Amino acid sequence: MSSKPRFVHLHLHSEYSLSDGLVRIKPLAKTLVDNGMPAVAVTDRSNLFCLVRFYKAMLAAGIKPIVGSELAVRNPADPTKPHRLVLLVHEERGYTALTRLISRAYTEGQQHGLAQVERDWVLACADGLIALS
Repeated sequence: MSSKPRFVHLHLHSEYSLSDGLVRIKPLAKTLVDNGMPAVAVTDRSNLFCLVRFYKAMLAAGIKPIVGSELAVRNPADPTKPHRLVLLVHEERGYTALTRLISRAYTEGQQHGLAQVERDWVLACADGLIALS
């Protein structure tokens, strides 16, 4: 017996993404259940504001929540146009690393009104994270 492959969205911005998200958490959970999706990652830009609400809603709906964020990585060639990097948490130390990267982006990496991380910062704390680019 073969099982049909199921889609898992790994780059989704919620209403908490501030600059570009519209997806609301509770309707997202219903849509996922209605479409037989087993998991989802919310990767809001440079924040984890919806983490608690997202995690609780997905667990209540029987959906595996995947924690992540889309970070701006400083582009040395043009600091006004940073690269985008999605980081997903693979394990507990990855969660710790992601929270530190986001905090560091806001406290040390502000450039042109945008919280950015340095490539070296990401490489230094990559354990426990999965990168999508």
